[in-house]
Parts: sequence; structure tokens; C-alpha cells
Amino acid sequence: MSYKIILLKFLFKFYLFEINITNSIMNLVSAEKSRLGSTPPSCHNKCNQCHPCMAVQVPAPPRPLRATRFDPSSPGNNYSNYKPLSWKCRCNNHLYNP
Repeated sequence: MSYKIILLKFLFKFYLFEINITNSIMNLVSAEKSRLGSTPPSCHNKCNQCHPCMAVQVPAPPRPLRATRFDPSSPGNNYSNYKPLSWKCRCNNHLYNP
């Protein structure tokens, strides 16, 4: 066997190995992306025999304000648009913990 054929076989095996690793990485990335965000909980038997019991997103209760000293040089933004949400189970305008 000539060295060119041996080299071609080696390169082909390396290429297939590289494709296998690339596919594995792509599968891991897609699995991570599918877990992003929040998924609704199961509300089966969570509403004390009330039907239909459905998962809904509601605003999280506000945290109590704590006294802080005003610092005009602070770069913090006190006016954020961030509004956290949480999941609850709802039936007939009553909310239940999932």
C-alpha cells in the first residue's frame, strides 16, 4: 500500500471523527437551548377539586424596600423594566401554589 492511500484513509477517519464530535456538540447546544426559559408546572390536582385548573404566570410579589443611602455617583438604574413572573395554578379566579 502506498503512503498516499494510508494518508487518505487516516484523513477520512479523522474527518468522520470530527463530524461525530461536531454533531455531539450541536446536540448539546440544542438541548441547552430547549431548557431556556420557564415551563409551566403541572396543575393536576392542585386546585382543591376545582376544574379547570390551569397554569398561569402572575407577577411576583414585590420585595420590601430597604433603606439605602442616596449616592449620586452610583451608576445603578433605579427605574428598571424588569418585572419578575412566577407560575401559579388558577381556577375560578383563585390562585394555588403548584
